Amino acid sequence: MKKAFWIAAAAIAACIGFAFWQYPKADTYVGPVPSDRILIAYYSQSGHTEAVAKSVQEKTGGRLYRIRTNIQYPRSAPAMQSQVKAEYNERLRPLLSEAMPDMGQYDVVFLGFPNWYNAPPAAVLTFLEQASWQGKVIVPFVTYGLSGWGSSLEDIRAAAPDASLAEGLAVHASQAHASRQRVDTWLTQLGLRNGKG
Repeated sequence: MKKAFWIAAAAIAACIGFAFWQYPKADTYVGPVPSDRILIAYYSQSGHTEAVAKSVQEKTGGRLYRIRTNIQYPRSAPAMQSQVKAEYNERLRPLLSEAMPDMGQYDVVFLGFPNWYNAPPAAVLTFLEQASWQGKVIVPFVTYGLSGWGSSLEDIRAAAPDASLAEGLAVHASQAHASRQRVDTWLTQLGLRNGKG
């Protein structure tokens, strides 16, 4: 019995060690980075994520790029949840309705989106999978209602394995339009605060 216990414990420890090898700890300091080398890419359905993205732009001076598709989502929460889950489970990658930015111009990419039922919107995964991430840093931020990050960080790492991942910011949707101070503190800690105000 004791032998079986120690074998199981060793297996669990090995799994934990492998998980940490797969997913290195996020960088807590990134900057300073010139503002013209910073991109702020975001997807926003209801305006919450856009509000945070604009605060990031104000503080960093980076370029805003809105991730858009032509997909229409239902207003009903249950219907929307069903559609979003189907997109995620079926690995849908919708076409973006605006041309991708020239990623060669940027070293740091802020990536913002609402956490939809524990995962990024399909359009965000399209964006990630269409770009080359070698030598780049992704700085994630999410707005959420209930679930915080969910699986979002794991999904980013899977879609952009060549990127470094910096420490992100999760903002409750109810606080998104009043998040400037939190954004300022977060950017200062990362060394990425270039803008004024």
